[in-house]
Amino acid sequence: MKWNATAFAAALLVACAAGGQPGQAQMSPPVVDGAIVAVMPDPAAREGLSGCCSTQFKVGRSGKIRDISAECTLPLFRDAAVSAIREAGYKPAKILGIAITSSQQSQMVAFEQSGEEGICRSGDAAWEELTYRGEKAFPFLTVNTLTMKPYADEAEKGAGIARGWADYYATLDFDTPCGPSPAYQPPVSQSKTIDTMGWDALRRTGTAFEKVFAWMNCRDDMLAGYGAQAAEWHATYDSAAPDEMEHWVGAIMDKRIRAERGRYDLDRQLMIAYGGQILRREQTLRARDAAKLAAQASDEAADAPTPMVRREVVPTYRAPNTLRREWSAADQFFYERGPGHYQACLDRAATYGAQQDCLSALHGSD
Repeated sequence: MKWNATAFAAALLVACAAGGQPGQAQMSPPVVDGAIVAVMPDPAAREGLSGCCSTQFKVGRSGKIRDISAECTLPLFRDAAVSAIREAGYKPAKILGIAITSSQQSQMVAFEQSGEEGICRSGDAAWEELTYRGEKAFPFLTVNTLTMKPYADEAEKGAGIARGWADYYATLDFDTPCGPSPAYQPPVSQSKTIDTMGWDALRRTGTAFEKVFAWMNCRDDMLAGYGAQAAEWHATYDSAAPDEMEHWVGAIMDKRIRAERGRYDLDRQLMIAYGGQILRREQTLRARDAAKLAAQASDEAADAPTPMVRREVVPTYRAPNTLRREWSAADQFFYERGPGHYQACLDRAATYGAQQDCLSALHGSD
């Protein structure tokens, strides 16, 4: 039956003629046609957060939800709550069997973690507790995390929330590609110990260092790969609007890569310095063996150790791909012989060209 004012008035007259009062006319409220299924937002599921939304809406004559709004413990739950109400399906309110648009309806939508069932019906204190937990986990939804103050306007809020989600989702796996750091961690006293090692101890130490350097080389390659991905993000999405999450991903990746590189940079410098000591100790032992061999004129000379003619002990740490410049002869000299002679070249040479000549001469000398 198509509803109109004339039909509605006629229905009321029939009800009154039957002895009823207009205010007591047969009216039925809107009824949920299915179940209200609240789908937990992925970030809330990750963080183990419960949430509640108090929704208000009207049900139209066709059962369609109208004028819906939601007040939630955290804005994160709003869209999911609105979707739950819209997808539940409602039968419209009726008067004398005629469908009408309902008055405003209220419905609580609960997003509850295991063990917190019923928390949305526990009163204001529970609501405030859930709000506190949510804002602690996702502060960028309510404040500008750069200033820790409320957003000044909608534009700032849009950019701040987009940046916050980029920071939340743009994670990089720094652990899996190269595995855990090798167990070998030389103590500070290792510097003096290396200078007294014989061949066997030096070879064992060199082998341990080789494993560490292989791990460092792997990490340099990994960070270079992530850096290339960040560059692609910048090229593709830096032109996106600031209120889009993709706009911020490249910058977030850059920040994480810098932090990870700095996390083990000091250890890397220490290991490189120790590697140089191993090389110098190898050269010392080689010179000692050569002198001993030359001094022996008897048949015992045949039993003397054969001098090493090439590097066999020293671990190698290649120039990381992330360096901004090429690995130079001066860098290699500094790595192999330590800072003393290197600094002497810099101190004595008056010009840059003279410094390079000095370093080249030192690097070429044996």
